[in-house]
Amino acid sequence: MTEVQRSAVPDHHPRLEVGAFGPWQTNAYLVWDGRSVDALVVDPGLGAADPLLARVASNGLTLHLVANSHGHIDHVFDNASLVRGSGAPLAIHALDEPRLTAPNNYGLEMEPSVATRHLQDGEQLTIGDLVFDVLHTPGHTEGSVCLYEERAALLLSGDVLFAGTYGRTDLPGGDDGDMVASLARLARDLPPGVRVLPGHGPETTLERELPWMRRIAEAGRLL
Repeated sequence: MTEVQRSAVPDHHPRLEVGAFGPWQTNAYLVWDGRSVDALVVDPGLGAADPLLARVASNGLTLHLVANSHGHIDHVFDNASLVRGSGAPLAIHALDEPRLTAPNNYGLEMEPSVATRHLQDGEQLTIGDLVFDVLHTPGHTEGSVCLYEERAALLLSGDVLFAGTYGRTDLPGGDDGDMVASLARLARDLPPGVRVLPGHGPETTLERELPWMRRIAEAGRLL
C-alpha cells in the first residue's frame, strides 16, 4: 500500500486514517478528534510523508505533532520530510533518539531527523479533544512507547503488541525481560475493549490478545 486510507470505522470522532509504507509495510497513522484541526501522525515510514501531507490538507487539518513509537528505521524514515512539509515538532523517547541519526544496515540513505520533544512515561499528549497517555513499554527497543487514549479506547502500540503476537526482541535494543514486563503492564492496566493499532499488520483488540499475554505474564518469560 502506498497511500493513506480511511479506516473502516463509523463516521464520528476520533477520526483515523492508516497506510502501510515501505518494504516493511509499516503502518503510519493520522489521528484527529473530528472537530478541531489539530492532528497527530505516528510512525511515518519510507514513502509516507507525501501521502500523509496530502491527507492532512484534504481533511483541512494542521499537523500538531509527529510521534515515533520507537526509533527503528522503518518507523522514522520519513520524519524529516514530514516535519519539513508540515512544520510540526517531532517527538520520540530519549532512549531511542540516537537512532534518528544512526547508520543503518539496509543500504538506505535516510535523512536524519531531530526530535524537539521527548516522550516520557506518564505524560499526556493533547491533540484537540484527544488526550494520549504515553506508556513507556520497552522490549522491542529501550525507548519503545505506546500511546493510549482512554476515552476513545485506542492504543497505538507500535511494535510492542500485534495481532496474535508481540514485537521482536532480537533486533537492536530488544530485551526479553522488558518485553515480558511491558506485555504484563498492558494486560494488567488497560481494559479489554481497547482497540489496538499496531506498527505492522491488522488491528486487533486487547481482549483478543489477553489469553496469550496473560500466559506470558504468569510464566514470567516469553513463550
